[in-house]
Amino acid sequence: MKSKIKLLLSFLLAGVMIAPLSANSYVDGIEYFKAGQPERARILLERTLNDPETKKAESYYYLGEIAFLNKDYAKAQEYYDKGVEADPMYGYNLIGQGKLLLNKQDIKGAEALFKEATKLDKKSSGYQLAIAKAYYRTGTPGYEKYLEKARKQDKNNPDCFVFIGDMKADAKDNGAASQNYEMAILKDSGCVEAYVKYSHVYFNINADEAIQKLELLLAKAPTSALAQREMAEAYYKKGQYSKAVDAYERYIKNPNHFETDRPRLAALLYYDKRYDESLALAAKILEKDPSNFVIHRVVMYDNFELKKYAEAEAAAERFFNGPSDENNVFIARDYLVYGDVFSAQKKYAEAASQYQKALDCDSTNVDIIKKLSDAYDRQNDYENAILYYKKYMEADAEKNQRTMNFYNLGQLHYSAGIAAASEFQKLAGENAKKLSDEARAAKEKADAYLLYADTLFAIVAEKAPEDVRGYIWRARSAFGRDQDLKLGLAKPFYLQTLEILDKDPANKEKKATRRYYTESYNYLANYYYQKTTDLDAKVQKDAVKNARFYWSKMLELDPNNKDIKEMLDTLK
Repeated sequence: MKSKIKLLLSFLLAGVMIAPLSANSYVDGIEYFKAGQPERARILLERTLNDPETKKAESYYYLGEIAFLNKDYAKAQEYYDKGVEADPMYGYNLIGQGKLLLNKQDIKGAEALFKEATKLDKKSSGYQLAIAKAYYRTGTPGYEKYLEKARKQDKNNPDCFVFIGDMKADAKDNGAASQNYEMAILKDSGCVEAYVKYSHVYFNINADEAIQKLELLLAKAPTSALAQREMAEAYYKKGQYSKAVDAYERYIKNPNHFETDRPRLAALLYYDKRYDESLALAAKILEKDPSNFVIHRVVMYDNFELKKYAEAEAAAERFFNGPSDENNVFIARDYLVYGDVFSAQKKYAEAASQYQKALDCDSTNVDIIKKLSDAYDRQNDYENAILYYKKYMEADAEKNQRTMNFYNLGQLHYSAGIAAASEFQKLAGENAKKLSDEARAAKEKADAYLLYADTLFAIVAEKAPEDVRGYIWRARSAFGRDQDLKLGLAKPFYLQTLEILDKDPANKEKKATRRYYTESYNYLANYYYQKTTDLDAKVQKDAVKNARFYWSKMLELDPNNKDIKEMLDTLK
C-alpha cells in the first residue's frame, strides 16, 4: 500500500511549474508565503508589485524573505534595500537587513538594525517576533528573548503561536505544533496560515480532523483560492479522489488559481477513473503547453485505461522521448504502464524491457517482479520467468508463498521441462542410443526442471490434500520424464488423482474434472496396453485386464468414442 501511495505522490507532483492566471492583490502573495508556499507567493508578489494598491515596502520584504529561504542572500539584500527605500517607516525591511548580518555572524551590526526598527514602533509585537524569527532562522542563539517580548506586548498575537508551532514542526513534534496552530486560530479565527499548517501537521495524526479544519477555513473564506486548493489536496492525500476532483474543479474556476494546477486536475481525474474527462483536459493543456511533462504522462495512462493501446504506445514514445530534468523524472509507474501497454498488444519482449526499467527504479515493488516473470513466461523464456517468480515469492514470504504460488512456480518449471524435452526429441531424432552432447544436455535439463516441478506440486498436494491439481500435475511432470511409459513414473500419481476425484461423484459431471478422469484413464490404459506384449504370460493377462478396465471407464464418459471401441476390440 505504501509502495502504492509513494508512486501516486511522485506522479502528481513531478514537474509542476507555477504561474497564476490572476490575483486580487499582493496580499494573496503574503497569504501564500505565510502558509508555507514561498514559490507561489513569489509569483504573486512579483506580478502585483506595480499594482496601484500594492504596498511596495511590504512586498519587497516578503520577496526578500523568499530569497533568504532560497539562500539567495544577494537578492534578499536587494529586496530589503528596496523596501527601506520605498518606505523607511516600514521596519520589517530593516529587520531583514539585520537578519542577513546575523547570517554573517555580525551580531553587533544586526542588533543595531533591530534597534533602529523597533524605534519606529516600540509597542510592535510584530517587530519583536520578526527579530525572534531572524535569530531562529539563522541558527543564532537568542530568539527566546525576542519571542517573549513579542508575547508580552500582545499576548493574543496569533503569529506568535504560529511561529512556536513552526518550531515544533521543525522538531517533528507534530502534536505540539498542531496545538499551537489551534491556539493561533482561537486568538484569530481569520488566521489562514494556522488552518493550513494545522492540516499539514495533523494529517498523519488524524486525517479526518485535519480535513475538518480546512472545511472550517473554507466556510470562513469560501472564495479563497488557497483554501480551495488546500481542501482539494487534503482530499487527495486521504485517497478521496472524487471529492478531490470536485474541490479542484471549484478551485480551477477561481480567477486566482494557478494555471499550471490544471495538470493536477487532469491527474486527479485519472485517479478517479474519469479517463475520458482526464484525456480531454490533457488535450486542452497540451494546446497551450505542448511539452508539459506531467500531461504527456497522463495521456499515456488514460489511453491505456481506455484500452486505446496504439494511442497509448504513441503517447509513451512522446513522453519518454520528450525533455526531462531533475524536476521531471521518470518513475517506476511510468515504465510499468508502458510495459502494460506492450503486454496488452502481446509485445512481450518490449514489455519485459520496460518492466525491467520499472524494477530498476523500485526494486522493492513485488508487483513489478511478478509482471516481469509473466512477460518472460509469455515469450517462453522460462529460465528468466522462473528467476523472477522466485524473487517475487522471496520478496514477501507471508503473502507470496501460498499454495497457489507454489503451484504457479511448478507450472513454470513444468513448461521449462516440456520445452527442454521437446528440444531433446529434436536433437535425438530416431537414434536414441547414440546421443550428442547437446541432446544429453537437453535431456538432463528437462529432467531437472520436471523433477523440481514435481517437488513443487508435492508441496501443493501437501498444503491442499483435497485439491486434485497437486496430484494431476505431479502425474504430468512424471510423464514428461517417461513419455514412452516404460518406467510408469506417472502411474502412482494418476491413481492418486482418481482417488481424489472419486471422493465426489459430481466430479464426473463437471467439465474440468471429467478431463482429469479421461486423462488418468487414458494414461493407465496405455501404460497397461504396452505391457500386453510382455513375455511373461501373467503380466500379459493382468495388462489386458487393466487396459480393458480403464478404456471401459473412458467409454462410460464418452460412449461414442470410436477410437476407444477399436482399442477395446483389439483386446478381445
